[in-house]
Amino acid sequence: MRVGCCISTLDQLEVLERAGADFCELPVTRLARLDAPEFAAFATRLAGSSAPARRANVLLTSDLLVVGPAVEADRLRGYLDPALDRLASLGVEVVVFGSGASRRVPDGFDRGRALEQLEEFVRRLAAAAAERRITIAIEHLRREETNLLNSFAETAEFVRGRGLAEVGLLADVYHLHEEQEPLDVLAGYAGLVAHAHLADSGRRPPGQGDWDLPAFLAELHRGGYRGDIAIECTWTDFAAEAPAALAHVRVLVGQLAGAET
Repeated sequence: MRVGCCISTLDQLEVLERAGADFCELPVTRLARLDAPEFAAFATRLAGSSAPARRANVLLTSDLLVVGPAVEADRLRGYLDPALDRLASLGVEVVVFGSGASRRVPDGFDRGRALEQLEEFVRRLAAAAAERRITIAIEHLRREETNLLNSFAETAEFVRGRGLAEVGLLADVYHLHEEQEPLDVLAGYAGLVAHAHLADSGRRPPGQGDWDLPAFLAELHRGGYRGDIAIECTWTDFAAEAPAALAHVRVLVGQLAGAET
C-alpha cells in the first residue's frame, strides 16, 4: 500500500516530499480555477516531485448540482471535461466523487428520481474519466454533508446494484465512524474499493486519537485491497504533524505486510 496525503498548497507538497510520502491528493476545484499559466507552472512543479499527484478529490463546487430540478448538464460537461484533462496531464489515476452539496436531494424532490439522476451522472463521469485512464471512486458521506449515499454499504449496493462496473468506492474511516457502521462491512465490498481515506478520532491526524485504525486497514486487507491510503484530516500545524502522521500510517501498513509473511 502506498501512503499519501490530501493537500491544497505547494508548501504542503514540500512537507510531504521531505517526509517521504508516496503521493499527494489534490482538490479538483482548486486546479480547475487556475488560469493556463498558473496551471502550467503547477504542473511543472509536480512533474519533478517525489510525491506525485496520483489521487484527487473535491470534484464539484456546491453550485454544480447533479440531482434535483436544477441540474445543468451542459454546464457540468463544460466544467468536467477540461478538469479531467488537467488531472490526466498530471498523472492522476483515481478521482474521489464526494461533493455532498452537489448530490443533496432537495426537499420535496422524489428520491427515486434523484438516484436515477445520480446514476446518469456517474455513468457519464466514469465514461469520460475512463477515456483519460482515470477511475472514479464514489465517497460515502455522513448525513451532515448530504442526504444521498451516506453509508459505505448503501454506496456499495448503489454501485453493484446498478451495474456501474467502471466505478469504484472510497472507503473513509471518518464517515464510517460518523454513520456508526461496523468496520467488518468493508471486507465484503473490498473488491470494489479504489481508494481509502484515513483520519483518527475527531478527524485528527492518525496517531493522535483512539480509533482502531489497524482494524480498519486489516478489514480492507482481508477483503483483498492493496491500493493507496491517503490521510484526510484536520490539521493544527501541517508542517509539524504531517511527517508524524505519515510515519504512523507507514508502521500500520508495515504491520499488515508483516502479517502476510
